[in-house]
Amino acid sequence: MATIFGIGTSALLSYQRVLTTVGHNVANANTEGYSRQRVNLATRTPDLTPAGWMGNGVDAVSVQRFYDDFIATQMRGAQTAASEMETILEHAARLDNLLADPMVGLDPAIQRFFDAFQDVSDNPASTSARQVLLVEGESLADRFAYINRQYDQLRQDIYQEIKNAVTEINTLSDNLAEVNKAIVIAKAEGRGEPNDLLDQREMLLNDLSKFISVQTFMQDDGAMNVIIGQGQPLVVGFENAELTVEPNPVNPTSPNIELSIDDGASSIVVTNQISGGELGGLVRFREEYLDEGQSLLGKVAIGMVEMINDQHVQGIDLLNHFGGNFFQPISVSGAPNFYNTGTGDVSVTFSPSDLGDLTSSDYQLVRDDPLGPNTYTLTRLLDGTTTLINPASIPVIDGFQMTITPGAAVGDSFLIPPTRDAAGEVSMLITDVNRIAAAGALRGGAATDANGNPVNIGDASISGIATSSATGLSSATAMTLTFSADADGLGNPGFTIASTPAVVPSYVLYDPATESGGKTFPDGTVPGHFDPIGGLSFQIKGIPTAGDQFVVEFNAGGRTDNTNALALAGLQNELLMNGGTATFQDVYSELISDVGAKTHQAELNYMAQEGLLSSHTERLQEISGVNLDEEAANLARFQQAYQASAQIIQVANTLFESLLNSVGR
Repeated sequence: MATIFGIGTSALLSYQRVLTTVGHNVANANTEGYSRQRVNLATRTPDLTPAGWMGNGVDAVSVQRFYDDFIATQMRGAQTAASEMETILEHAARLDNLLADPMVGLDPAIQRFFDAFQDVSDNPASTSARQVLLVEGESLADRFAYINRQYDQLRQDIYQEIKNAVTEINTLSDNLAEVNKAIVIAKAEGRGEPNDLLDQREMLLNDLSKFISVQTFMQDDGAMNVIIGQGQPLVVGFENAELTVEPNPVNPTSPNIELSIDDGASSIVVTNQISGGELGGLVRFREEYLDEGQSLLGKVAIGMVEMINDQHVQGIDLLNHFGGNFFQPISVSGAPNFYNTGTGDVSVTFSPSDLGDLTSSDYQLVRDDPLGPNTYTLTRLLDGTTTLINPASIPVIDGFQMTITPGAAVGDSFLIPPTRDAAGEVSMLITDVNRIAAAGALRGGAATDANGNPVNIGDASISGIATSSATGLSSATAMTLTFSADADGLGNPGFTIASTPAVVPSYVLYDPATESGGKTFPDGTVPGHFDPIGGLSFQIKGIPTAGDQFVVEFNAGGRTDNTNALALAGLQNELLMNGGTATFQDVYSELISDVGAKTHQAELNYMAQEGLLSSHTERLQEISGVNLDEEAANLARFQQAYQASAQIIQVANTLFESLLNSVGR
């Protein structure tokens, strides 16, 4: 039965709880992740009296937490994307500054190197010009090595940051499992929602979303399951799986991220399934910036080393020797899979004629057929293109040549990164200024008689003497061309050839009546007849007379000859890369542009996601945040209600005392 004392007591207790909650709100106004709370009051069931239904007072039935799960999920998604973009932007900006910096970038070093070749061509006998060329060559090799080391250092930094992120994720997932347990126990006691524990769990989820993209699912008992990647459970009820960073048996430079399953009895690789957050950003940066960028850098290095070496060996140095390799030739070894059981191996070399086909992709070679001729399969990892390989006859593929050492077992595999580390392999071989082959291997002109007079009285000249290969050339190489009206024995005019080594056929056709404007040999009419002396080419123009002679011979003592130096300097502007569409510097510019564009895009994406995160955070704060002005007003209002409730009890006490006094008389 309702009493005024009971009504006052219920009001006093209820408003005490209300004031406690308001005070809790005020105390946590600046606590990160706190959601404001409100006590919900409900009228007690009234009693039926002869006078009608009489009120029974009030109860504090629940403490409501102001929270919007939909907005919170959107905020976590924006947080994940913003953290990923911020991570990529931070590291991409570092890489962009490295590549574009004129003090440490590669482009100025390439320019100075070719300028030094040009200076040698201007004064081929100059010792100082040759010395500068050697210095610039060393500088170029050092610059390649320096930038490659920076890539390697970035890779090490990324590896350490991945390990740190994984440690943080494991700590957060463990805490989530513990909070799940506390929430389930609290709910099982039947005393309403454990709001502060729910806030704690949301804070852990928010922190987790900074590292990795998450999805959440509620269980009936109040526990929350957390899913990462493509459906991999990180937290289920009171249990959490752990992420680990493990060696990659296929690619030692890119460790795997693995998720424990079956209570840690085994694990699965989830590297390619990781998305979002700092961890996703680190994985993306490693694959899209480091791997691809370092491969492009190596592509430039291989192109320059191979093409300069190929041209340098065509010339003659100051000691009358053919030029050797200017740089140490680059070769690459395949990385065997950790689980290989055979003893086979694979290595890669490059040919100047195929450099235009080089890609920036890595490749995987697998021994997959124990019997047939095509016992290996090569897969280009960039797009999955496969090629069957017969080790007895291995073709040039994408600009590189493989050498496969027998001994691989079926199932053995090798990672082949043809260009990845090539920049770190660039080193000079030429250290002596006398060994710079600035002169052309051959020289030509009018033949002379014993008295030194030209055996050439006609109006003709020979020029443009060059050779595409030093094969077959020696200091004894010589060729005498004598004009005849019947060079081929069939009545056709041309030059008969007497040479060491001999060439077959021993003539070239040249008709002064129609070709005096100039004819370049070989002209394709007699294929292959210059091959024995190194791919010789030259041009004859004018009107010779019968018996006129030209001599092409080894260029001994050609100190002032700059033919090969000019050819070497000219390599700077030749379209030798990317299928004959780009120069060396074009490929490096492609790398700079790619990194710059990606960095700018990452910055734009980060700004967009940061704005979206701010918007969602503000929306959630409007719902969950504590407004001190509002709480102050509530404090005053509920204080008055509490005081009024106390007054009710005081009145009830006065009435009770009056009743006792009346009965006592």
